[in-house]
Amino acid sequence: MLSQYSWLIPVLPFLAALKIIFGVHKSRLFSAITSIGAVAIAFIYSLVLLIKGVNYQTNFIWLKAGDFHLDFGILLDPLSLIMLVVVTLVSLLVQIYSHGYMNEDKGYAKFYAFLSLFTASMLGLVLSTNLFQIYMFWELVGLCSFLLIGFWYYKDSAASACFKAFIVNRIGDCGLLLGLLLFAFGTSGLWGDNAFLSFTALPEVIKQLTSNNIIPVVGVFSLTTIALLMLLGPMAKSAQFPLHIWLPDAMEGPTPISALIHAATMVAAGVYLLARLFPLYEAAPIALSVVAIIGAITALFSATIALSQNDIKKALAYSTCSQLGYMVMSIGLGNWIAALFHLVTHAFFKALLFLGSGSVIHGCHHEQDMRNFGGLSKKMPITSITFLIGTLAISGVPGFAGFWSKERIIASAGDNTIIFWIASITAGLTAFYMFRIYFLTFTGIYRGHAHPHESPVSITLPLMVLAIPSLLLGFVGTHLQVFGGDLFGHFLEPQAHHGHNLSLPEFFSELFKPISLIPLGFSLGGILLSYLVYSKRLLPINEFFKKQLSVLHKASEQKWYIDEIYSFIVQKLLMPVFGGFWKIIDYWIIDKLFIGGLTQISKISGWALAGSGQVQTYIGILILAFVLLTVFFIGTGIIIEVQLDGLLK
Repeated sequence: MLSQYSWLIPVLPFLAALKIIFGVHKSRLFSAITSIGAVAIAFIYSLVLLIKGVNYQTNFIWLKAGDFHLDFGILLDPLSLIMLVVVTLVSLLVQIYSHGYMNEDKGYAKFYAFLSLFTASMLGLVLSTNLFQIYMFWELVGLCSFLLIGFWYYKDSAASACFKAFIVNRIGDCGLLLGLLLFAFGTSGLWGDNAFLSFTALPEVIKQLTSNNIIPVVGVFSLTTIALLMLLGPMAKSAQFPLHIWLPDAMEGPTPISALIHAATMVAAGVYLLARLFPLYEAAPIALSVVAIIGAITALFSATIALSQNDIKKALAYSTCSQLGYMVMSIGLGNWIAALFHLVTHAFFKALLFLGSGSVIHGCHHEQDMRNFGGLSKKMPITSITFLIGTLAISGVPGFAGFWSKERIIASAGDNTIIFWIASITAGLTAFYMFRIYFLTFTGIYRGHAHPHESPVSITLPLMVLAIPSLLLGFVGTHLQVFGGDLFGHFLEPQAHHGHNLSLPEFFSELFKPISLIPLGFSLGGILLSYLVYSKRLLPINEFFKKQLSVLHKASEQKWYIDEIYSFIVQKLLMPVFGGFWKIIDYWIIDKLFIGGLTQISKISGWALAGSGQVQTYIGILILAFVLLTVFFIGTGIIIEVQLDGLLK
């Protein structure tokens, strides 16, 4: 019974959005209660399904043409159950937080409607049973992202950011759609009556493809080509290099959006899709290697930019790109369970960090430049403590959630020397820039001009709740006997071998192996270095970089000029070549010939029928129409009569 009504999980937030838009939008209280209540019920329902560990799938025919049909349904398996709980819980906490953060905004009710619509779209994506269904919700999630990033559309920066996000994601989505269509074309006879492009049927279909050589692994039309095209979608949605450029600009949206969409849910959709498609990538080793390389590049590249950002949300945004790079890299290394584990832990501690930054911004009267913060631990103790927990988690400090999930990913790279060192160095950079954010914001003396104060309970309560999984959640994915072993891995893939459980002495023995000490040493070294530079002010590294390595420092501040390079390519190279061609098509053919021609025909027809004002014209038109219709019917009758005579004879 629980499984049969699981369709209510995405439907409830969707109905809440409709109710706010068409019903209670004039009441702030009822708008908030409607939205928060719907996602709270969805969270409780999802949690019960997770605890029960249900496996359930149902489909009904959505589109049909002859023997071909597309299904629309609900898929409940370990992967979707985990994602349901993460999405609904983070969404619930963000919506509670939004009541305090957006309370004075004129678009309060509209904001809750958009939040509910986004949550419904994301939940629909998670529950999708096949590739076409997930693509539909994939696009709905992109639409909601556009609306929420541009929520303050009257600001030029917000309008530009949502447009940029829309364009970059369309590039990725075009690749995903093309790969999906090629895959559907090449495998159309293999799926069975009720499983076309189904995720549950995917492993068996891939097995048939490879064993019978129906689609070659390498070639123009091959599994590798299809996998690389599909990769473009997750690259854009999960902000992977070089399609990462939209995510930092998306910080122009309200801070709750940064936490919900760009830390915990929407950007994780790309990683979720790669995990669903892992059998395809496993069958195409070249594509799998490309996934690992892109993830590693994104992790290191984004970390180097985060080092020099002064806007607290921009620094956290590049941190998100870097952590998503870890997840994508892990899938490319073949360890999709470690990627999902880091996705889950990251969702909580990064949501905590973004909401914590929002609390700081709220308490400092919308100031975002960290150079104007400092000493806020005394003014904002709850925000300071919870932000520190999130910082320790993302920095990979032993015992915190990020340590366990990140260690599993880096351990996967042990056989690949280059990626292992990239992951380890990135861990050190992450610890350095994250504690840079903490020290510049919460320690020292206050450098701003506002009057900082602790945020209201509607803001601090979600921070305290998120601090708990940021601290403790990692233990469900360890191999320690005292915590029951790798509960996360066994839940996701019960039949797989996950290694033996470790006692505490065995764990410490593993921890102090050189290959484990390298990334841990980088992380702890990054924290110590950041402490000496930004808290104690003993090492003038900033001044050294600004003076001696000014070119590198400036490049990092300017995000390695990626946006400028794209602008140059489009404006200086593509537009001169293709601009004139498109002008001919758009202006002369579409505007002048087609639209202009229709306009002139309409004008002439309108004048003839009603615009002349002359009675004789109207009479003439009526007579002409009568004559033409008479000739038509008489001619048709003669033709029919001749045909009948021929048949009778």
